[in-house]
Amino acid sequence: MKQGVLKIYYFLAVITMFILFTQTSIKAATVILPRPVPLQAETVNHLRQAHPSENNHWMLVMFGFAHCKDFCPKSLANLSMLIEAAASEQIKLDGAFVTVDPERDSNEILSSYTKSFGSHIGYLRFEGEDLERFKATFGVEALFYTKHAGNLKNYQVDHSTSAFLIDPRGRIRVIFDAQQDAANIAKMFRENKELFN
Repeated sequence: MKQGVLKIYYFLAVITMFILFTQTSIKAATVILPRPVPLQAETVNHLRQAHPSENNHWMLVMFGFAHCKDFCPKSLANLSMLIEAAASEQIKLDGAFVTVDPERDSNEILSSYTKSFGSHIGYLRFEGEDLERFKATFGVEALFYTKHAGNLKNYQVDHSTSAFLIDPRGRIRVIFDAQQDAANIAKMFRENKELFN
């Protein structure tokens, strides 16, 4: 019975994410899930690796790559701002940046890159099937352009700018656009405090 309910939650989350990611004609929207979507224990454990000593914190998760010139830096700056906004409301919040491009994003590059946006933003780096499973959990896709044997360094990656707010119990509570919805999330921290109790 419990697994059946979890599958329904997962299905609803995937449908919601599909709608958000594929409807380019609609404006970005913050989605507070009426029923939190529990993540599998393995996924929660991976997320906690980004901040091993902070298991009782909320987590903001976004996907991207360190060689991104525009979207990722803006999204990470927004996440940094949101972490500060949460702290001013006494909400314990950390960020996790998950690379979709582990071939170019080494641990050293990711560590330096995320630290430039603040100490509360960590990173996760997966390869191969582990990365594909982790992306699938969140319904995230990445498309690689002009990547081939003759061009393994200067290719472009297209990916979603969706971010996920996950509660300390490991449940997705909010899905939003890291580029456009940061002000909505900051407002939520001030005006929807019951969500964070």
